[in-house]
This record gives sequence, structure tokens and C-alpha cells, in this order.
Amino acid sequence: MKKFKINPIVATYLMFNGLFAFAMSFFFATYVPFLTEKGMNLWQINAINASFMLFVVLAEMPTGGFADKFGRHRSLALSCFLLSLSFIVYYFSCSFYIFILAEVIGAIGHTFASGAAEAWLVDSLIKRNELHLKDKTFRQELSSKSIGVIIGCLLGSMLGGVNLSLPWICSAVFMFLAGIFSLLYVKENYREEMTENRRDSSLIKQINEAWHHGIKNKELLYVMGFSAIIAFSIQAINMEWTLVFKNSYNFSSLNLGFIFVAISLSTALGGRFSKKLKSWIKDEKLALIIPQLITAIAIIVCSRVIGLYMVTGAFLLHEFGRGIFGPLKQSYLNNFLQSEKRATLLSLESMFVKLGAFSGLIITGFLAETYSIRWTWLMSGIFLGVGTIIFIIATKKPTSIPVEEVIN
Repeated sequence: MKKFKINPIVATYLMFNGLFAFAMSFFFATYVPFLTEKGMNLWQINAINASFMLFVVLAEMPTGGFADKFGRHRSLALSCFLLSLSFIVYYFSCSFYIFILAEVIGAIGHTFASGAAEAWLVDSLIKRNELHLKDKTFRQELSSKSIGVIIGCLLGSMLGGVNLSLPWICSAVFMFLAGIFSLLYVKENYREEMTENRRDSSLIKQINEAWHHGIKNKELLYVMGFSAIIAFSIQAINMEWTLVFKNSYNFSSLNLGFIFVAISLSTALGGRFSKKLKSWIKDEKLALIIPQLITAIAIIVCSRVIGLYMVTGAFLLHEFGRGIFGPLKQSYLNNFLQSEKRATLLSLESMFVKLGAFSGLIITGFLAETYSIRWTWLMSGIFLGVGTIIFIIATKKPTSIPVEEVIN
């Protein structure tokens, strides 16, 4: 690291996120085909995923508080071990209710990681007086994840061509290794000061304080609300794109893997573009919101066109818009978070997102089963477009003082 002048905090953060994404991605392109092979219909698939979102909502704040109070590296490791167990349950399951059990285990595991790595990065950079690296690192994170996803997804797609259950075992093994990596390399040199600040605070009190802080802060509430709208709107296309490409264009598991590679590249490209967009649009909140008009229009186009190239192009354009949003949201949110509550408040934001996703899964799953997939995509795109316009109109200048300014 010294030879190449790589910041050790940034390097560890990117390596963990890349490994985590790699472990998660083995089943990305084969997930829905795997469940359909096991006899699940479209509504059941959405219901299985909705159980994940529901338990994430229930567990987010307690596990975020755990990360703040007992250590982000412990929280990350526990997340990886629980997710690994979830993947093993998936491998052996053939039942709707056992799939739900696997999702519940995975949901609890996911919440232990939600916000913990991001909170560790920001507070570690603050401790080293290197907070200026935050925005660049969030953009690099997308590239790191994309590399992991591309490799994992292609390997998983090839394994899925042999047996659709095999990707789950690979995900379980590498997720367990990600947990070991967290225990060994995610060091928290700032914890002594934070522990002193929180010594007399119970976990319940800490969660309560973070909840009230998040709800009362208009800037946080603004971003959390819009994130929930996006999460609601994209669930139909998230869950159903593999079926469209598989059933309409006879795509194999490997072909679906290549589509997912294109998704990762498109998302990473959007993340890179976010820096330029931020320099063009000086109002940071508008820079967050406006690109989602691209996402909404692309979803609507994707629902109307028929040809493979047109569908693929519109589909990747919507992923590009989503890629722009991620780094901008991370940077904006962390400007308003206090170190000792950072993971808890990031979990609160994730809770809003998963609540939106849960609602989207239930409603769009029913609509797709009752009407059609393309009609459901159309409604989702219109909803996102209208929501985006409303938020653009409602945008005002920040009234809260960013933590970044207080530090400086």
C-alpha cells in the first residue's frame, strides 16, 4: 500500500465491498429462474422477497445501534456469517416457507451490514483528517462492487447452467470469507473516543435518540423519503427482468449473466458520471433528484418497446440513472450525521428504503400476476416520474448545518 500510496482505510473499505459484492452476486442472474424451477409463481417470488424487506425494516435500527455501540467490524462479520447461513438454507430448500425462513435470516444478516461499513469509512477518515476522500471513495465503491459482481455473476451463471442450486453454495463460502476479512482487517482506531461518549447510553436510548434526530432533520427526511419512492418504483423491473429476457428472448443462464455484467457496468458508469453532474448542478439535493427522471423515462420506454436491442438499451439506461443516485446520496447523507449515531442513522435511511421496497414488491407482484409484467413496469415508471417531479418542486435550500462544515 505504501509503495502505491493507497490510503489504507480506503483500500480496506473497497476490498471489503468488492468481496461482499462478489459473494452476493453468484445467484443474481439465476435467482428468479431458480425459484421458478422450484415451483414458485411470480406472486410467491415477490412475497418471498417482501419477507426479506419486512424483516429488514424491523431489524434495521437495533442492528445499526449494535454497530455503533459494540463495533462496526463485529457487526460486519456477524452480517456475513448470517448471510452465509441464509444461502445454505436456500441451497437445500424446495418449500415456499423455507425460502421465507432463508430470507428472514438473510434480512437480519443484511441489517448488521447496513450502514456499518459506510460509517466505519467516514469516521476513520475523520480521525485521520482525510474526510476530503469521502466523495471519491463512494464513487470508487461502485467500481469495486461492479468488479466483484461481474466476476461472481459470470461464474454463478456458468454454474447455474449446470445446476441452479450451485451458485448458493459458492455465495455461502465467499460470504463467510468476507466475515473473516472484516474481523482481521476492519480496525476501529476511533472507537475509544466514541465508546467514552456512549458509555452511559443504553442501546435502546441510543436508537431512540437517533430515531428522533433522523425524523426531525428535514434534510435527512427528504432524502429518506425520495429513496423510498425509488425503492418502491424499481421493484417490478428488479424482480421481473430475468423472466422477460428468458421467456421473450430465450436467454440462457449464461446470457442472463452477461446482461448482469452490462447492468454492473452501466451502474458504475452512472456513479462515475455523478461527479460531473454534481459540478454542473450546484444544488446538491437537485443533483440527487433530477437524474431519476432518466430512470423513470427509461422504465416507461422499457415497458413499451418490443425489440431486444431497444429493451436492453432502455433497461441499461435506467440502471445508469440509478448508478448516479447512489454516490450522491451517500455523500449528502453523511454530511448531516454525527459519528456516534452514524451507523444507526444510516440504518434508519435503509429502513425507509426497505419499507418502500416491501410495498413495491407486494403491489407490483400482484399487478404483474393479475395483468402483465410490461403493464406493471409502465405504472412503476409513471409513479417514479411523478414522484421525482414533486420532489424537484419541493426542493429548498438546506436548513441544517452539515457535520462536514462543523468539523472544518
